[in-house]
Amino acid sequence: MDKAVTMGAIGMGALVVALAQPAFAQQAQSGASEGIQDIVVTARRTEESLQTTPIAVTALTPEALATAKVENVVDLQRTAPGLVIGRGSAGGDGIVFVAIRGQGNLQPILANDPAVATYIDGIYIPRPSTGMTDIQDVQRLEVLRGPQGTLFGRNTTGGAINIVTNDPNDELSGTFKAEFGNYSTLGAQANINVPLAEGLAIRLSGAINERDGYGDNLATNRDFSDNNSKFLRGKLKYEGNGWDLTLSADWNRQSNHGQQIALWAFNPAIVPAAFQPGLTAGLLTKDHWWGNTATGTSTPATIGALTPEAQALYGVKPFNTLEVYGFSGTLNVELGGLNFKSITGYRHSMNYGQNDTDGTAVPLLATFAGSGSYYISQEFQLSGNITDSLSFITGAYAGKESGYEFSRSQIFGGLIRDSNADVTNKTFGLFAQAYYELTPKLRAVGGFRYTWDTRDSVLHNAQVYGLPYNVAVAGTPTGINCTVTPTSPVTATTCNQEQNAKFNYPAWNLGIDWQASDNIFLYAATRGAAKAGGWNLRAGGLPAFSPEKVKDVEAGLKVDLFDRRLRFNSAVFHTWKDDNQAIVNSFVTGIGVTQYIQNNGKVRIWGIENEITAVPWEGMTLSVNGSLQDGKYAKGSFSEIQVVAGSGCTNSAGVANGCVVDLSGLPLLQLPKKQLNVSATQKIPVGGGTLAVTGAYSYVGGQHFDAVRAADQASAATKAAYETENRLGFVPGYGIFNGRIAFQLENPNVEVAVYGRNITNKKYLLRRFPDLYRTLGIAAAYVGQPATYGVETTFKF
Repeated sequence: MDKAVTMGAIGMGALVVALAQPAFAQQAQSGASEGIQDIVVTARRTEESLQTTPIAVTALTPEALATAKVENVVDLQRTAPGLVIGRGSAGGDGIVFVAIRGQGNLQPILANDPAVATYIDGIYIPRPSTGMTDIQDVQRLEVLRGPQGTLFGRNTTGGAINIVTNDPNDELSGTFKAEFGNYSTLGAQANINVPLAEGLAIRLSGAINERDGYGDNLATNRDFSDNNSKFLRGKLKYEGNGWDLTLSADWNRQSNHGQQIALWAFNPAIVPAAFQPGLTAGLLTKDHWWGNTATGTSTPATIGALTPEAQALYGVKPFNTLEVYGFSGTLNVELGGLNFKSITGYRHSMNYGQNDTDGTAVPLLATFAGSGSYYISQEFQLSGNITDSLSFITGAYAGKESGYEFSRSQIFGGLIRDSNADVTNKTFGLFAQAYYELTPKLRAVGGFRYTWDTRDSVLHNAQVYGLPYNVAVAGTPTGINCTVTPTSPVTATTCNQEQNAKFNYPAWNLGIDWQASDNIFLYAATRGAAKAGGWNLRAGGLPAFSPEKVKDVEAGLKVDLFDRRLRFNSAVFHTWKDDNQAIVNSFVTGIGVTQYIQNNGKVRIWGIENEITAVPWEGMTLSVNGSLQDGKYAKGSFSEIQVVAGSGCTNSAGVANGCVVDLSGLPLLQLPKKQLNVSATQKIPVGGGTLAVTGAYSYVGGQHFDAVRAADQASAATKAAYETENRLGFVPGYGIFNGRIAFQLENPNVEVAVYGRNITNKKYLLRRFPDLYRTLGIAAAYVGQPATYGVETTFKF
């Protein structure tokens, strides 16, 4: 039987069983045990009920994560409103592009930070490559929407993802899970908790997952978009008299044979005629949606003068490798009526890979890209009650990140150029937030944080990787192989451009909340946060970009009704963003393809997010969440200068023939106007166990990943190229249907489940990359995964 038909039958069966039940809500017996469970969250760095937390937050329990089959941060898009996660990069695929409420970053490199922060057990994760790592043995996962700058710090202009893993406890327990699926999917996960002595326990967890590639190279039969992943975590906890200490270590490594990329279109006015037949043969088609003809780097005859290290980069097929690990220590101490917490962290991140950006056998553009860094952080917190009505939390945070980044690209089959830099980022912040009960039902909150950043980088860019920096190379801005503006004499081994900058900025939170009744909670708040400034690493000579500053107003309602059988949470917001960090992609003569960031534009974003959970009859849980949002640039705030030969344009920068182009009417990037996630689970007692049937549908609206506009003075051909790139930068909306059927035995504690994802085998795009269409002549596409299905068996004791 056809796979799509089989998976469609599973999914339709799941949805029919889940939804086609009589509405016995009026007849069902009341009681908290049958209603929606209360969830404790730490969205304000302290434990409190989800329904009395004045923040728009989605909290996912281990059962919810398993039912939705959330295996890494990428899967979270299907669980929370206003959250979108992009995949696909012109370099490697070790980076995810997380955006909340239109606040994102499509180029989060070492000197440019994400707009949505990720925390694991209180430790800030600076590089979003960690977002690709496995989520294992989790107690709770929270998606916080809106600026979180006061308590979570910088780079939370969109929000934060807060992952809390299970701590060791005083009970012997364990879990083992095995999985088998199509594409030769094999997986095993295990965790065990062992009490060692009174107050002392250890918890170990690990996983191995292997899968063949979704994609097939039509020219070489080499599969790609595969996965080989290994994960380990260990936690040791001691609980003393009035204090406790938790030590943790984790490691994750993933590798594959290249990402799911293909050529969507090419510009015949730019691509050499000799290359066009090969590009045409490699274009993405519906018949070969999960295929390409990528071959990686080609080998020109002129590489003999290069170093052996450089020569080894030629003739290499696409691949990706990601490795992260870290250590942490968390100390809690009771100090009379106060609580002291120390959180110490060390994170290491390394990702590198080779990507054939045109996705074809034509040697048009292939890129080696990667980075490596370590991050040391220390946070101190002090919290407690000053009076019965007044409580507070205050603290200090310091972090230092040091690392390197490189991008080595081959254009038109020539010699590989080199952009690489060493980076050091330092941050220090002080914060305080207080809560005051105006009445037993009415509370006010006020918080403030101030952050000081130092951002240093040293560029070492070369036109030809493997040649001495000081040799003559024709066509470069410097006349030699070193292509940066040197701050020290260039030698055969030294090519340095030092860049140093300092920034400081505030964050705040002012709000009020009202417990109108036992089941109705309302709040209103205004907040401010910032995304750190930084440097452009791939284009020397450009100024630093300043922090991106965001403020918002938000009002929310949280309601539990009908003996907690219906939960409705809603939030409306309006966001203002200044000093927008905009990405510019360009082909610079003598340098090649490059990207840089500049502050440009004032942005306004607004929307509404709703989350509904219902238990309409015994055994049924229905979850619906969605968002409507929109945004724009403030009129006249976003512009650029385009050089149009012979135009006679003038501008304040004095650029000859530089025409000022108003871009404020362009659409915002990674901001879908509509999102909807629907999930229904029906549990049915069967013999000595429970049958759980789940059907889930997830829709994300169309998104722009590139938006451009030509000057009015430009030629008709130039305007047409801009219009084509603008059209290619839009990804249509798509919906995915998933299903899961599980049978849970009570004794022994064993669950057997069959699942299907993208059951209808929907052909959809995750992202388009048309940024090089006007310069290099190509537009790439990154396609979503096909239908997958499998069987899972889980044993707990």
